[in-house]
Amino acid sequence: MKGCPECGKLYPDEFLYCPVHGTTLAGDPEKKPGEKPPSQIPIRTLVIGLVILAAFAVAGFSTAFLYQYFKPKYGALTIRTTPDEALVYVDGKALGASPLNIPRLKSGAHEIRIRKEGYNDLVEQIRVAPYAEDTRHWTLAPVVPRLSEEQLAEIAGLSEKLKLAQKENILLPPPEDYNVLYFADKILAIDPADSGAIAAREQVADSLRRQAELAYARENWAESAKQYERLALLYPDDDSIEAILEDVSDRIAASAKDREELIENWRARAEAAMKVGSLTPPDKDNALDAIRNIQRIDKNNAYARSALSRLREQLQDRGDVKIAAQDWAGARSDFQRLLQYFPEDKYGKTRLSELSAKLDEAAKRAEAAKTEQLSRQKIAALRQSALDLFGSKAYAKSIAAWNEYLKFEPKSDEAWFYIGASYQNEEQYDQAIANFEKCLELNPGHVLAHLNAGLLYNHTKNFKAAEEHFLKAKELGGADAYTPQRIDETLRNLRERARVDEMSKQAIYVEHRHTLSSCRGALYFSGEGVEFRTTETDHSFYEAYKGIREFNIEGGALTIRTAMNRRYNFRFLNQDDAARVRAWWAAIQK
Repeated sequence: MKGCPECGKLYPDEFLYCPVHGTTLAGDPEKKPGEKPPSQIPIRTLVIGLVILAAFAVAGFSTAFLYQYFKPKYGALTIRTTPDEALVYVDGKALGASPLNIPRLKSGAHEIRIRKEGYNDLVEQIRVAPYAEDTRHWTLAPVVPRLSEEQLAEIAGLSEKLKLAQKENILLPPPEDYNVLYFADKILAIDPADSGAIAAREQVADSLRRQAELAYARENWAESAKQYERLALLYPDDDSIEAILEDVSDRIAASAKDREELIENWRARAEAAMKVGSLTPPDKDNALDAIRNIQRIDKNNAYARSALSRLREQLQDRGDVKIAAQDWAGARSDFQRLLQYFPEDKYGKTRLSELSAKLDEAAKRAEAAKTEQLSRQKIAALRQSALDLFGSKAYAKSIAAWNEYLKFEPKSDEAWFYIGASYQNEEQYDQAIANFEKCLELNPGHVLAHLNAGLLYNHTKNFKAAEEHFLKAKELGGADAYTPQRIDETLRNLRERARVDEMSKQAIYVEHRHTLSSCRGALYFSGEGVEFRTTETDHSFYEAYKGIREFNIEGGALTIRTAMNRRYNFRFLNQDDAARVRAWWAAIQK
C-alpha cells in the first residue's frame, strides 16, 4: 500500500500518484520491514466462483422444476351408465360395475370400455385432468337398438302367452311349443335385453334348481334326476349339472337291488293318484310322476305303458266334460296339459284347435265390446265437455268440441243445434241458420231449432222462411216460454214487419201540393218513418212516425201533420196506392 504525504490516504501499490493532490505516493507507512503484503483474491478467480455458484443454482432449480413437471399426477373419475350394473374396463383392466367411483386415476388419456349382457359394448377415449374430478354418464344401446312395430307386436303376443304358461306352471317341454322356456327364448331372440323374458328364464332355472336340490337332499334319486335333466335344458354347457346327473345315475344304479320293491311302491302310488284324479304336475303325488319313476327304473315296464294310456284317456275325458259344460278356457287348459305330456295325441290337437278358435273369437268379441265401451265413454265425455263449454258461454270452444263430437256422431241433431246456438250467441247469424237447418234435416221435430231459425230469419228479414218455422214450432206445441199463443203473437208481429218491409221497398208516387204550386215525387215508408223524395230538394223531408200527429187519407189525398205543426198535402198519382197505404197505416197502428 502507498500513502499520500498530503492527505495521508492509502492507495494500492499500482497507484503512483494521489488522485486528489497529484503528489507522488510513498510506501506503506504501517508496513514493517520484512512483512509480506496481505493476500488478495484475483478478480478472475472471483468471477469463476460466482459463475459456478450460479450454475449450481440453475441446476437445482431445473431439477426441482422437472421433477414437479414430470412426476405422476392423478385425478378422480366417476362413471355412471344406463342401465346400471355394467362392467367397466379402464385401459383393458376390469375395475367394477357401474356406478363406479375411481378416486385415483393417472392424468392423461385412457380407454374406457363398458359391457353388459344384452347391450352393445361401449368404448370411449377420455382424458383425465390432474387434480380434477370428472363424472361421465353413458347410455348403453341394446343389441336390438330399435324394434319395429311388427317386432313389438310379436313380443307383446309372446309375453301374453308366456304369462299364461307361467300361470299354468308349464315351465319346460313338453309340449315343445307351449312352455315358459320356449316363449322366453323366442322373445330374447327378438330383443336380448327384454327384462321380462330374462326374469322368466331365471325363474324357471331357480324353480328347477330348488326342486332338484330338495329331491337330492331327500335321496329321491329319480326325482332329482328328472329335475337336473330339465335344468340341463336351460344350461346345456354347465359341466356341474352333468356331474350331478352322473352322481345321481350311480346312486340309482346302486339301489337296483330294491328295484322290484320300488316299482311296486310307485305302482301303488300311481293307482292311488289316478283314483283321486291327481294326474299330472303340479298336483302333489300325481300319477304321471309315479309312472315315470317306474320307467326310470324299468324303461320297458308293461304296467307303465298301460298306465300312461289310461292316464291319457282320463285327461281327454276331463277336457270333454268341460267342453260339455261350455267351460272353454278350462277345457283348453286341460287339453294343453294333455299335449304337454302327450304331444303326439291327435285327439288333443284337434280339440285344442277347436277351443283356440272359439276362445280367439270370444276374445275378439270381448275386445270389440271393450273398445266400443271405451269409445262410448269417450264420446259421452266429449259431449258433456261441449255442453259444459256452451253453458259457461265459451262458444268458440263449444263449437270446436261439438265439431270433434260430430266425427263420432255425424248424425247428431243435438250437436248441429248447439253449434247453431253458439254461432247465434256470437252474432254470426248466417252460420247459425245453416246449422239449425242441418239439425232440422236430421230431426224435423226439433222445436227449439224451428224457433231459433224463425227468430234469425225474422232478424234477417226473410219473413217467409221465418213464418214457416214459427208455424212448424206452433204445430209441434211450442217450447219453454214460446207457447202456441206467444207464437201467434210473434207471427202477427212478423207479418206486420213483412208489410212494413214490403212498403219500404216500394215507391208511392204522389203530387206534393204547395200553397201556389206543386211538385211530383215519391213517398217511402220504412219501419221508423216516412220520407218524401223530389227533385226540388227544399221540399224533400223525412218524418219519424212518432213525430206525426195526423195521418189522414181521404179519397186520393193524403194529409200529414207533424208535432211541429208542419203540414204536407199529397195526391196519389195511382189511385190504388191510397187503399194500400190506408191498410198499411191501420196495421202499424195496432
